[in-house]
Amino acid sequence: MANVLSPFGLRPVNLIGGQSFNGGSMREYLLPSNVAAAYFTGALIQIAQNGVPTPLSATPTTSTVGVVGVCVGVRYTDPTLKYTVFAQTLASGAYTAGFRDIYIRVCDDPDQLYAIQAATAVGTRTNGALGCLGQNAPVSTFTGSATTGLSATALDTGANWGTPATTSTFAMRIVDILTPNDVYPEVLVKFNQGVHSYYSATGVAT
Repeated sequence: MANVLSPFGLRPVNLIGGQSFNGGSMREYLLPSNVAAAYFTGALIQIAQNGVPTPLSATPTTSTVGVVGVCVGVRYTDPTLKYTVFAQTLASGAYTAGFRDIYIRVCDDPDQLYAIQAATAVGTRTNGALGCLGQNAPVSTFTGSATTGLSATALDTGANWGTPATTSTFAMRIVDILTPNDVYPEVLVKFNQGVHSYYSATGVAT
């Protein structure tokens, strides 16, 4: 049981609607220059201007342009080893450190379902532990662990789930509660309509 807050970012589970799932659709995005942020598995990724894949530093909404999915790892040519390395994390300033051929591996299917830990104690609701199904929620915490390589991003539910979150701009739609009896439950979510770049009519500026 998750009685402590130990977020792991967003973890691909399967696709909405029972679609065929082969472990998660993944696309590699070239990182052509330094970015002033580290990359962690489970972190949200945005395509910034000039096509640079960048970790998000704040919760996305329907007005955030270029959100393409979740980091599921990186690959690069190591400056010391001189061969390709697959890893869960990449430190900021990688190009200055001599890393080359850097690719950020992103689960980019807009229909992807993700497991994520709730960031706050849920407690008991008067309408039941699963009363948040179908509601919307933002995400919080945009750091990670260099030891585990995992993002610390969690679902920002508020104390006791807060009031019903009908806010249409929030990042995630709550689909299911995987561990409803936990203090910090694992929740099944997907990108809310209009948040993911593939389901938004607004393109990335050049």
